[in-house]
Amino acid sequence: MVARMSTTPTLEKLLKDSGLADKAANVDTNLVRLQWGSAFVLVGISGSAIVAIAPLFRAVPRGRESQFYRKLLEHNAYMGGMASFAIQPDGWVILHAGRAVKGMDANEFATMVAGVGRFADQFDDQLIAEFYANQPEATNQVTMNSGNYPATD
Repeated sequence: MVARMSTTPTLEKLLKDSGLADKAANVDTNLVRLQWGSAFVLVGISGSAIVAIAPLFRAVPRGRESQFYRKLLEHNAYMGGMASFAIQPDGWVILHAGRAVKGMDANEFATMVAGVGRFADQFDDQLIAEFYANQPEATNQVTMNSGNYPATD
């Protein structure tokens, strides 16, 4: 029996093989940005993990925290494990998905990245209307040049 060696794909190869390379803008080594409607997704490989993060809000809406958290949990259930909302230590509300990069193929990569992008685009406007109408400074209307991204490590 011959042992089959599994190679770890690179971000560049995954982007190319999945058909997403033309949509990706390089941000840093092993980190790219893709746009989905009004949302964007940062995709990167760090060590043995690959992650897709859609930064949505700089902070939880003041005064409605418990309602907001409940809504995020309801949305997590709706997404069925494809992506999930999280609050980072720096306060950013993100939508993310990730897994080990070893063994990932182009179809799985495209599904993970597009899932985060589509859900982020769907939920950002809903959450802004419901929770951030009076707090626009907390929404993520970040541009590539702002340099004000959430922490990714």
